[in-house]
Amino acid sequence: MNKSLPVSKGATVVNDHLRTLTARRQSWFGLKLPVKTALAQPAFHPLLRTIAPRIRGLKVGRLPAPIELTEVRGRAGGADFVLVEPFRCEIAKEFYWGKGRRTEPEDAFALDLMVALSADADVFLDIGAYTGVFTMAVLAANENVRAHLFEIIPAVVAGAEKNIDRNGFNARVTVHPTGVGSPDTWMKVPIGDGGSALPSFYSSAMHFDSDAEVRFTSLDALLPEMLAEVPDRDTQSQPGEGLPDGSVRGETPRVTVKIDVEGGENDVLAHGREFLSAFRPDILCEVLFDRAKPRELMSHLGEHSYHYYLVGEDRLYARTVIRPDAHLRDWLFTLKSPDQMRAAGYPVD
Repeated sequence: MNKSLPVSKGATVVNDHLRTLTARRQSWFGLKLPVKTALAQPAFHPLLRTIAPRIRGLKVGRLPAPIELTEVRGRAGGADFVLVEPFRCEIAKEFYWGKGRRTEPEDAFALDLMVALSADADVFLDIGAYTGVFTMAVLAANENVRAHLFEIIPAVVAGAEKNIDRNGFNARVTVHPTGVGSPDTWMKVPIGDGGSALPSFYSSAMHFDSDAEVRFTSLDALLPEMLAEVPDRDTQSQPGEGLPDGSVRGETPRVTVKIDVEGGENDVLAHGREFLSAFRPDILCEVLFDRAKPRELMSHLGEHSYHYYLVGEDRLYARTVIRPDAHLRDWLFTLKSPDQMRAAGYPVD
């Protein structure tokens, strides 16, 4: 999802991505918003709703939601939550078309998986959060967890804050309008409303002519803040949870992490070695077929003895190496072996 990656401070901005041919094509040369608006009108949308699901090969989740619809209800892991502004939010409109679920089965399964893994978590990190669907789902299912949400695009941050407020999670979420990677990097970020939808596709190859600039933080820099999130309740050691020993387990919060940074996961993990050593979190990570550097990724994870699982439509596929898949984007990295995952009730092939 969004989460552009950092451009080193002082780097020359060659152009403005929003003015490039690629961006113009993505906006259908200015026609996307008026076409989308027309399809979302009350007079036309009922017909679209009837016909679209019958068109073979059409991904209905990409179609607009009704323009007058202010919110949509979602469900994951047995808990309900709300996402606002489905006409503007690319994820919320999926829940509209999917009747409360994400429209692609592998995406729906990944969300359920993160909710299940976070059922006993004390802290959830949503890195590259977009409007925060994972945060909403995890907090709805676990009333004790606190979340830290990271997003760099101002308009998208505002959308995430609206979702947090609508779900009543203000006291349980810390919003960080910054990226996660190297603390020595900065990025110019676009301002404005994002065009036809809140942007979810910006990457590190894009430059923006903007006065807005964000500095990135690192996972290791977050370590003191995370250690302060020790729960008040009595926390006992549980076998197989991947922390060094039971005595540490009783004082260290249980942490889960979602990373969706358009190919920048190596930057996140390279500056998080102490964080990974302290928490050994379960990590759900997007690994893009055309951008990933799996050898480097495995080097970051291997020193902490992580297992790798490709996330499928309804199950996990245990892998000994990370090979990016052209269709399935999400991977689970965890200390739990396939046998431990099966014993915990997760479907693993």
